[in-house]
Amino acid sequence: MQVQDKVPEHQPVTVLIADDHAILREGLRGLLEEYEDITVIGEAVTGADAVQKTRELKPDILLLDLIMPELDGLGALQIVNAEVPDTRTIVLTGAEDDELLARSIRAGAMGYLLKDSASSQIVEAIRCVAAGNCWLPPGLTDRLFHGISGRPDTEDSAKIPLLTPRELEVLRLLAEARSNSAIADVLFISEHTVKAHVSRILEKLGLRTRAEAIRFAIRHGLAKA
Repeated sequence: MQVQDKVPEHQPVTVLIADDHAILREGLRGLLEEYEDITVIGEAVTGADAVQKTRELKPDILLLDLIMPELDGLGALQIVNAEVPDTRTIVLTGAEDDELLARSIRAGAMGYLLKDSASSQIVEAIRCVAAGNCWLPPGLTDRLFHGISGRPDTEDSAKIPLLTPRELEVLRLLAEARSNSAIADVLFISEHTVKAHVSRILEKLGLRTRAEAIRFAIRHGLAKA
């Protein structure tokens, strides 16, 4: 299952770093400030602080540690996803945990980074997620699929027949975290047509975002493992 497409050009991205370890925050800020297209607009040291600063600053990307004081990362992620949907969250964690990975994606994360990731991976993840795609470290895709699939909700399942064959094709490609342009190339249609299909898919399934559509597709076994 494809997890990310190459981002053809680097658009400006604003980032909020949320981690209770000053050394890690400083290291991330120092790394990201080396790139002209990425601007760190704030830092947060607790989960509650991360939520409040996301509300105020509305960054493109929230880099969020999952283990935070006052409010844990998953709790903060759920609030941010509900209240500031235009901010895309990449979670940070110190350990590979399949269940935590699945819970993070269900809660709204668009990316998942281990804290020992290479600098190039961190920057790639930020650019990729800011462009509307999902990002996972190599090797975690299949584990996510098996961790989050196989538990469909009966009421949700009843919505699938509402989709046309073409919309179902688009949804399957969304589940592979392909961009609109990549989906257009695969289906030999225009990017404008893809956007129209995505809008109708979200409306029919009662979803708000691409991330929710991706989780829906994986949960219902529509993605390729």
